[in-house]
Amino acid sequence: MDDAQLAQVESLCETLYTGMPSSGGEKISREEAQSRLLSLQSSASFIPQCQYILDRSQSQYALLVASNSLTELISSHWNNFTIAQRIDIRNYVLGYLANNGPTLQDFVTLSLIKLVCRITKLGWFDDSTHRELTDDVTKFLQATVDHCILGLKILNQLVDELNIPTSGRTLTQHRKTSVSFRDLCLFKVFQLGLTTLKQLQTRAITADHRQEVILGEQALSLTVRCLNFDFIGTNPDESTEDVGTIQAPTNWRPVLQDPGTIELLLDFYANTEPPRSNKAMEAVILICSVRRSLFPSDKEREAFLGRIMAGIRELLKNQTGLQHQDNYHQFCRLLGRLKANYQLSELVKTEGYLDWLELAASFTTQSIRNWQYSTNSIHYLLALWGRLVAAVPYVRPDSGAKGHVQALENHVLNVIECYIEGMLGSVETVMRSEGALEDPLEDDGSLMEQMDRLPTICRFQYNSVATIILAKFDPLMEKYRELMSHLMTSSTESAPQNVAQQVNVIEGQLTWLTYICGAIVGGHSWSSSRIGNGEETLDASLSKRVLQLAQGMDFRLTSSNGVGKADVKLEMAMLYYFQNFRRVYMFMWESSGSDSMSMGGMKLESVPSTKQKVYQNMFENMGLGDHTVVANLIVTKIGKNLKFWPDEHEIVSKTLDLLTDMAGGYSSSKLLLTLDTVKYLASHHTHEEFPFLNVLSNARKRTTFHAILVRLLLSPNGQEKLGVTFDQFMEPIIETLSQLGALDATQLRSEAARMPLIGVFRDLRGVAMSLHNRRSYGMLFDMIEPRHMPLLSRVADSWFDQPDVMISLLRFVQEFCHNKANRVNFDQSSPNGILLFRATSDVVCAFGRRALSASAPTSGDIYKSKYKGMSLALSIINSALGGNYVCFGVFALYNDPALENALDISLKMALGIPLEHVVAYPKLSSSVFGFVEIIFRNHIKTTLALDTSVFMQLMNAVHEGLQSSDAQISSMCANSIDHLATFYYENSGKDKPEVHNFNKHLAAQQDLFTSLTAT
Repeated sequence: MDDAQLAQVESLCETLYTGMPSSGGEKISREEAQSRLLSLQSSASFIPQCQYILDRSQSQYALLVASNSLTELISSHWNNFTIAQRIDIRNYVLGYLANNGPTLQDFVTLSLIKLVCRITKLGWFDDSTHRELTDDVTKFLQATVDHCILGLKILNQLVDELNIPTSGRTLTQHRKTSVSFRDLCLFKVFQLGLTTLKQLQTRAITADHRQEVILGEQALSLTVRCLNFDFIGTNPDESTEDVGTIQAPTNWRPVLQDPGTIELLLDFYANTEPPRSNKAMEAVILICSVRRSLFPSDKEREAFLGRIMAGIRELLKNQTGLQHQDNYHQFCRLLGRLKANYQLSELVKTEGYLDWLELAASFTTQSIRNWQYSTNSIHYLLALWGRLVAAVPYVRPDSGAKGHVQALENHVLNVIECYIEGMLGSVETVMRSEGALEDPLEDDGSLMEQMDRLPTICRFQYNSVATIILAKFDPLMEKYRELMSHLMTSSTESAPQNVAQQVNVIEGQLTWLTYICGAIVGGHSWSSSRIGNGEETLDASLSKRVLQLAQGMDFRLTSSNGVGKADVKLEMAMLYYFQNFRRVYMFMWESSGSDSMSMGGMKLESVPSTKQKVYQNMFENMGLGDHTVVANLIVTKIGKNLKFWPDEHEIVSKTLDLLTDMAGGYSSSKLLLTLDTVKYLASHHTHEEFPFLNVLSNARKRTTFHAILVRLLLSPNGQEKLGVTFDQFMEPIIETLSQLGALDATQLRSEAARMPLIGVFRDLRGVAMSLHNRRSYGMLFDMIEPRHMPLLSRVADSWFDQPDVMISLLRFVQEFCHNKANRVNFDQSSPNGILLFRATSDVVCAFGRRALSASAPTSGDIYKSKYKGMSLALSIINSALGGNYVCFGVFALYNDPALENALDISLKMALGIPLEHVVAYPKLSSSVFGFVEIIFRNHIKTTLALDTSVFMQLMNAVHEGLQSSDAQISSMCANSIDHLATFYYENSGKDKPEVHNFNKHLAAQQDLFTSLTAT
């Protein structure tokens, strides 16, 4: 590279990152600039050019591109370098950082640091030099302040690099390196972080304010990263915020147990601003979570806990730093984490436990009242109280602080009462803010976290809590009925503004109460220790109100023909309640109906079990009728949702989830067959009756809907109980197929046919999904073959370029030809297996030919527009080739080209996709390598008959797939090699055409087998 080429690279980098070339540079698009610069990452021979750029360029963007390219080249071509070359590159980059680091932009520095750490990780066992990086970085820490900052950044990246698996390396390789780093270096790195914090605290480092802030941030980040290290290989998920037990090694004990460590971190928390203060609190949380066995005795562990409790009490008394939201969130995490790692029996024995409990209760109620600042933190506080009350049965009342159980009971009741009032009050507050405040009911993640914590807390003082809820619920229900009587059949939006506001507030408050009731009822325990204590009567009281509310909403919706709708959030809350009620109180619905049994012609009265008594008591106290009435109420609500909420995707989705779960239960599915609403659904499953079926965004839900109905229809006595035969059920779908089949090519490709095509294939897929035996599968096959099969290939040929239509078609064909549970099993004299494969081949070939001849899309998502269809087509062929329902020798014997055409098109699709794209998309990888494995397994003669260039392209793909980090992909490629090697071993030297073909391939590349297993 010379200066002119360097200037050209700098201009391309400026274009890429700023959109404008440097002065005198060529004006091109960012995409073109990126394409040209990526050539630097194409071969290891470009490493000298990257070094030239680093040595000569003044452009920060050019330095970044050079650094990123080096990282990619080192990672991709690691095995091409000798150990000495690897060390030279490492020393070069480290020296470059030492000389130029302080003057570089942060993004360049971080990229170079990542390069050093990547080399260190990959070469960890090559030479001791790589394992001495921590010692080399210590020299940075002892130099100038800017070098000290640089050193801390290197250590931060090093811990991350050694803790997080790298793509392309096996988990075994990663853990081996990670464990070695943990044993040799991690503790030293942790101590360097703490030492830097102490030096900052004692002013031993002379630095200006900006440098102090950066040093503090980097040192605290390093401390947190070290404590968060995956010490024993059990925490692969980095996305969760919940902390597990920290499995710190035993040699860390002196530092972690030292009172000065916690004091140092709490001092940093108290005397700094975010992000330093909340990082300090995060470090405290992690130290609190160290494993119990780290402490040699209970006495030392109690002393450690006492120091933490004392620190928390001081922070609560003084409200230190809690005015900052980040600090506040981390402090809530600390409180929530405390009981998770320490038993209540230990907490009650600590000095000042009752003071701590009172302060924690006060802090919780204050947080709930100010919910707008703490929505994402409340569930941590609820988790604390939930864990405390769950442990009460295991602690003797006379142990620890006197009266601790009574104190806990009082505080828990105050917390729950405050929570209920706070959340009900939030509705009006959000409405008055006119969009300035986020509605906590719309934050589904945080809402569900809170609901998960409520049952344990509420059931601790269930009588009192139920009284509080009912005292809120009944007046609201009365007001709601009164308002509904004024609105009659009109919508809420059409009412006067003051009435509409009242309705919105009351519906919002009823939403909260419905969620809370659903959570509490869902927390009912059928364990022997809890059953029979009368809690079911309280469940009945709460459920009665919610079900009456559901009846009122249903009545208004039906009488207004869908105009008088409740708030969407209230509908979602109702579905949440139904789901929890179903899970707890619907599993005994079959056995609860009879209390007698017959034996030898005599009728004997059976004694109800305790569970049955509780179950019957529940429905008696509810006062709405027996379990059949309640089930009918729930299913009627499901039907109304599907009829009147077609455009609300979430409601449709949750409603069908509920129906799926009900149909999936043994006793509940039997009960569903007796209900009029289900009978209506089975005989009127068209978009005229249920408009949601004709909404494009609900296309997937059509599949779910039909799968549920067919599952019920084909259950024992299902057709008899529902009063509909399978043929009658299929009539609307078959009629649509007939109408579409009668269209000519132009009409079939018209926009008017799009939605019917998508709909009918989605429906058919749902039907096929619920066919689990030979008899039921044969019924559908006989309806479609031969009259409607030709339509499938016609659609594939006409609509190949429209993903929405093609995905619907291909997914149906994939399901239809999949031989799950050996359902595709025809008589020996039946040609149906061959006919099915021929129809499948026609669809794949029609789509494949058109897709391969079409030009690649220049914009948009290439996977959705092109590769997804190819992936599904290959999956179809994989299912058909491996289904064991076709004798493939018949095709060659009778000169039927169906098999040859299918293999030819599928092979062209598999090899026509660039290998880097195949590897980039997991589903595509699975389809392509699955196809390769099956042709080597079952069609090796055809495979070996390929041209040598095509065969070698196939083997190159196998070699790449073999190195995949995905076990499924590498396993399929290993199997492909195994099939090939087995064939060679068993047939070598035989006079067969396929052996001669293989010898021809081997002559072209004699080291074929050794090259396949080389990495």
